[in-house]
Amino acid sequence: MSKLIRAAATSQTLSLAAMEEASRFGLRDADIEHLFLALTIDAGIGGQVLRSLGITLDATRAAIEEQQADQLGSLGVQADSTGGRIVYPETGGYDWTERVLAVMRAAVSGDRDGDSAAVLRALLAEPSGLMTDLLERMDVEPERIIDALDDAAAMIAEHRRTAGEQPTIHGTHTAFVPADPLDVWTLLADGVRLAEWEPTIGEVVRRDAATGRWEARTRTEGSGGKPLKIRDGIRRQYAESVRSERPSHVTWHFTYPDEPRSNARVVSVEIEPAAGGAQLRLSFGWELHASRRRRRVMGALLRPVFRFLCFVQLTQIAAGISRAFR
Repeated sequence: MSKLIRAAATSQTLSLAAMEEASRFGLRDADIEHLFLALTIDAGIGGQVLRSLGITLDATRAAIEEQQADQLGSLGVQADSTGGRIVYPETGGYDWTERVLAVMRAAVSGDRDGDSAAVLRALLAEPSGLMTDLLERMDVEPERIIDALDDAAAMIAEHRRTAGEQPTIHGTHTAFVPADPLDVWTLLADGVRLAEWEPTIGEVVRRDAATGRWEARTRTEGSGGKPLKIRDGIRRQYAESVRSERPSHVTWHFTYPDEPRSNARVVSVEIEPAAGGAQLRLSFGWELHASRRRRRVMGALLRPVFRFLCFVQLTQIAAGISRAFR
């Protein structure tokens, strides 16, 4: 994976989680603390290092709320600093603050490749003092995080030296969810709850007792209630559970019965226990209709587009699963 693609993927994942966290406080600008919260649930090296040191989503939320209460108290203001529920999918107009943008730029400068570990290093060097204060509240020294990042980088470099660079598999994505693996499986395996995490489904209508297949309505509203343009042929979906292994695996197969020549979607999720929650390996892809499999030249030309669309779908699915437990 190139530096540019890796940085873009990291930015997309962290942006979504950070802006969801900002929405809990009714904010439209995601700042340093929201980026740090996003890192605590990141599936990459940055998130793994933080959780290994006990820096979890809940612990960080508590420290931030304490920090904000103290800041308000120093101004003689008494206010509730507790966040509410995530409303990001229902609202719009979110952006990064300038100091977060500076952190993200630093994460791709020089020999840094823009992954979550690079973002975490840049965040620890952010000059405002907010991170230093926040870590003190959690009894963690910044140097411990840097040492852990250095150890992880050395292990990765040694693995690449001995095993070689592994090929990138398009259509897969890893994510961390701050929830018990069984609870995650229970969410994903239940057809009634598909709309809670699958981004294209707006409503589950019924289950066909004979086939076990679920009928659903395609989502017609985007972020902030903005109407989505949906073709008549894809307003209705069938969702079929083709593999379900408690508590480690779920695979769903989605089709559009009113547009039989359309491509089917397949979503698979592997669930593993991890420190502070569950590590997910998600797979997303399209099953091409027979009439489209002959278009090999056009498919080759559009492959980068398909890869990008797969990535967008995967990050949206991962965000929906995480959001259900936050």
